[in-house]
Amino acid sequence: MAYALSLDETEKSILRVARDQLDGAVEGLKHPSDPVEAVHDARKRIKKSRALLRLARPVMRPRAFRATNRALRDQGRALSGARDADVLVETVDALADRYAGRLPKANFDSARGRVRRQPGAAPPEHDLRAVAAAADDWPVGGVKQETLVRALTDTYAQGRQAYRAAGKEPTTELLHEWRKRVKDLWYQQQLLKRLWPDVMKALAGQAKSLSKLLGSDHDLGVLAEELPPDSPLLPLIADRRAELQHDAFALGARVYAESPKAFRKRVRGYARAVA
Repeated sequence: MAYALSLDETEKSILRVARDQLDGAVEGLKHPSDPVEAVHDARKRIKKSRALLRLARPVMRPRAFRATNRALRDQGRALSGARDADVLVETVDALADRYAGRLPKANFDSARGRVRRQPGAAPPEHDLRAVAAAADDWPVGGVKQETLVRALTDTYAQGRQAYRAAGKEPTTELLHEWRKRVKDLWYQQQLLKRLWPDVMKALAGQAKSLSKLLGSDHDLGVLAEELPPDSPLLPLIADRRAELQHDAFALGARVYAESPKAFRKRVRGYARAVA
C-alpha cells in the first residue's frame, strides 16, 4: 500500500496505512536476509507510523495519544542500538571517502574499529507484533480534512520553532530536535500528497533533503563523541559539520519561509479544492 492517505475516508485510511507500515516492519524482521537493512527499515516504518499518528492528534484524547506514541517510540528505541552502531561505521566510511589522502588510512581504520559492533551480538528485543495489532484500535474517530490541515500546520510550526532555536544555538541536541520535526513534516507531506500531488511531492522532497543534511550532521556529532579527544578525525568532522549546517540552514530558510498562519491558509486552500 502506498504511504498516502485517502482524502474521502480519512479514518479508515489512517488505520490501513498504520497497519501496513507496522506489519511490514514485523515481516521484515522475521527472517531477514540482511539484518542491518531489516532493522533500518523497521525503524523507518515506526517513525513513519508516529508521523501518521500525529496527523490524528487533534481528535485524540491526550492520554490515548501519549500511550500510543510511547508504545511506538519504545519499539523504535529497542531497535536503535544495533542500527546506531552500523550508522557510525558508515559515517567513518563516508568521512574516509571524502577526505581520502588527508590522513593515513590507519586513522580511519582505528575509528572504524572503535565504533563497530561486536560480531555475534544478540538481536534487538522488540514486541512489534503487539504494537501492530493495536493499530487496528487507534482512537482516530472524527478525523476530517481540517484535522489533517491543523496537524500538518502544527508540525510545520514546531519545525520552524526548532529551526530558529538551532540557529541561535546550533548544538547537536537542538539540531537533532529540529531534524525530528523536519522528518515529521516530510512524512506528513507524503501522507497528504493527494491534496495536490505535484506540489506536495515537491515540498516533501525539500523536507527530505533537509532531513538528510541534518541526519548526516547528527551522525558526525555522535561519532565525534565516541572518539578520543586527540583523534585526528575531529578536525575533519568539524569541517564537514560546518558545511552540512551551512547547507541545512540555507535550505531551512526556504522550507520555513512562511508563517504558520500563511502555511495553514495555503494548505487549507488545497484541501478545499479537492473536497
